[in-house]
Amino acid sequence: MKYFVLVALLFLLGCGQKEERRKVDEIPMGYVGKARVNPYLAAEKYLDQQGWDVESSRTWSNYDDETQMIIVPGSFLQTKGMAMRVLDWVNQGGNLVITIEGGEPDRNDFTESDSGMGAFETEDYAGLAHVLEQFKISSSQYSYKAVEDNSKNRGHLSRPWELVKTKEEWGGHSLEFEGEVGLKIEKGRNWTQSEDGKSRMVGMNYGAGEVLVLAHARPFRNPYLARADHAEFLDHLSGRYGSAGKIVFLYGSANSFFGLVWKEGWMVVIAGLILLVAWLWMRIPRFGPILRDNLVKHQAYGESLITSARFLWRTGELGHLVRPLRAQLESENQGDPASFYDRLAEESGLPRDEVVEAFTIDPPKDPSHILKVAQKLQVFFKR
Repeated sequence: MKYFVLVALLFLLGCGQKEERRKVDEIPMGYVGKARVNPYLAAEKYLDQQGWDVESSRTWSNYDDETQMIIVPGSFLQTKGMAMRVLDWVNQGGNLVITIEGGEPDRNDFTESDSGMGAFETEDYAGLAHVLEQFKISSSQYSYKAVEDNSKNRGHLSRPWELVKTKEEWGGHSLEFEGEVGLKIEKGRNWTQSEDGKSRMVGMNYGAGEVLVLAHARPFRNPYLARADHAEFLDHLSGRYGSAGKIVFLYGSANSFFGLVWKEGWMVVIAGLILLVAWLWMRIPRFGPILRDNLVKHQAYGESLITSARFLWRTGELGHLVRPLRAQLESENQGDPASFYDRLAEESGLPRDEVVEAFTIDPPKDPSHILKVAQKLQVFFKR
């Protein structure tokens, strides 16, 4: 009974204690789905709700007159050829918005570190450098008193930023800018101004169109569109540039997939091509028989004789086959040919006419005839 009461008391004490909750730190992992790939998805949907004709794309297309404004990251302009292609579109009446930093799709807005290309790292982007040089825009270090705001806003961490106000012509909107890129322009206008004369946004006319350069893409990116006056500024920008046509957000790369593979791994591509050629050389069937080495074949003595005889027969020179025997027998003749023939006929027992024929007829009539002549000469030789 005592033990039962003790167990009951312990049970009641355990139930009465408050469960201690462990603290769990929530680490934001970022968006999922399309928002993870497209940093301008929120801006695209916002403008669509406002009635604008808007789309986003990862690659540059042959845009026509219906496209009035294109927002593109500076890293998109990787080559001078790509920059000239884009500027040609502007020259025909298009309006281009370039963001120097923060426009890359692989940039993580949910970390405190930034992976932008920086103010002085444009050597890898020849197209962007060409545009800045074309409009006499200098990109330099920008000093500002950043706002340290680590408070969570809809689940994301806010990096240090500066609140900049656009000029009244641009609506006097308050915009947040990150990074340390300051812009100066010789022929154009500064639409935001700081104490050291460096701007965060500059613009200039080019042909029938206009180019607007922003130091950072923060006002357009998904987590920040609802902050400050970013949405109103985007609406104002669309009304200024895109009122008569389509608005396009480019968030990919100017290079194709194969272009990026070649740029980042050309050595691997070349090695693969060499291996492919070697494999094809081994696997592709031969066109024709194998050519054997042209080696000298040594024939037997009898085969050589037969081959030579056939050659002489085809060329009508069969007399050469019996001339050595005739010459050897005639070398033993000490007198006139008539007495020599008589002596051979007497010693061989052959008629004198056949003896004369064996020495004089040339060429023989046929192979059987030459065989008979040779046999007779052999008889004479043995006697």
